[in-house]
Amino acid sequence: MAKTTDIRVQKTKERLKRALLSILREKSVDRISISEICSAANVNRNTFYAHYTSIEDLQDEIEGNFMSELMSILKISGEMIHSVKDFMVVLLKVLRSNEDMCTLLLSDHGDKSFLRNILHFALPKAVDNWISELGMGEQDAKLLFYFIMGGAVNVLEVWLKDGAKDDIDELAGKLNALILNSQAAFVPSSC
Repeated sequence: MAKTTDIRVQKTKERLKRALLSILREKSVDRISISEICSAANVNRNTFYAHYTSIEDLQDEIEGNFMSELMSILKISGEMIHSVKDFMVVLLKVLRSNEDMCTLLLSDHGDKSFLRNILHFALPKAVDNWISELGMGEQDAKLLFYFIMGGAVNVLEVWLKDGAKDDIDELAGKLNALILNSQAAFVPSSC
């Protein structure tokens, strides 16, 4: 009996998630009501509140599930990731395979911090590596990190909005080159 309940809960939560993502096509999350989500998902408000405390809670679960999937793929691919380019290839593939959801979450109606959170979570050691391996000062490493983060977020957002058509390997190579060239501006010259 518990298995049946778990399946029903999963299906209900999926309907609520799809409903929110569908409504995000038309309006921003701050203008969406729980009643709208319930109506689109064909569930009552009590059912919504049985699973979530707010719309933000539902959105956090959608984003959290995506992050879990990404981290799982990165862990599996870990042995193949030896560079920023390798990481970008994996990230681009995951974004493309979840293109509809990511495009909606990154739209003018979605969560602008979503992609920034992905990159910030996925690249936690960048600052430490630049300090230890390239001899950068901590302040310069942080400045570089936020510069690269902002540029990468914008490039990935435009790529998704344009239908994720560009070749993944080529785009990952360009992002890698931009990052390496940006690093070079902060590395003390040996002249």
